[in-house]
Amino acid sequence: MNRLTYYNLIEHGIQSLLDDRFGQIAQLDPPHYLSLIIGKESCSEMSDEELITVVESLRSEGYLEDRKSMIPY
Repeated sequence: MNRLTYYNLIEHGIQSLLDDRFGQIAQLDPPHYLSLIIGKESCSEMSDEELITVVESLRSEGYLEDRKSMIPY
């Protein structure tokens, strides 16, 4: 597993989610939002399974549409 690819996908997906839900002036930064949804402030603290689950969730909600080709599965 290339964890860096998953980190980048999650960072992009969370930023897209924040922009979609709160606009360009989102007060929550991605690490804070990551902490709220999975209880960890950094992707490096996540297991491989958690990384896959978060990417799949962001993909299924449409926040990775422009990065589909980067998703390793």
